[in-house]
Amino acid sequence: MFPRLRNWEALLTDDAEYLVPPIGVPGGATLSPADTMFVICDDRAQLTACLDRLKSSKGFCEVPRSNLRHLIGNVRILADDDKAITVSANFWVYRIRRAEIIEFIGRYRYLLVKHGNSYKIKSKRVILDIDVLRGQGSISVIL
Repeated sequence: MFPRLRNWEALLTDDAEYLVPPIGVPGGATLSPADTMFVICDDRAQLTACLDRLKSSKGFCEVPRSNLRHLIGNVRILADDDKAITVSANFWVYRIRRAEIIEFIGRYRYLLVKHGNSYKIKSKRVILDIDVLRGQGSISVIL
């Protein structure tokens, strides 16, 4: 189950972070989890543990599973130097389960660092434009 999540995990740096700042608070792109409570503030170890739970027989599994659709657009390079690239993209994620459609709308901000001839994800920040969280299960997995 979820074989491509391990491929995604391989793209992360050892010190990677996955952040979802609070909704309804201005400045989500620059807020710090050091002084603001985040919806999600995971490091590489927490992400790996989540993937391990998903792959185990003890992991929660929806029956039937939700259908997910990710729409990503307006991908832009915001900054680029010899060591890192900052990228922004808009997203619209649909989660369909038992005739209920839940939408997540916002933007991603990635910090990609050089790794040999390629790049790895040092930071992924998910800035939600929605004004209320409802019906979400584990949003860290689907965003």
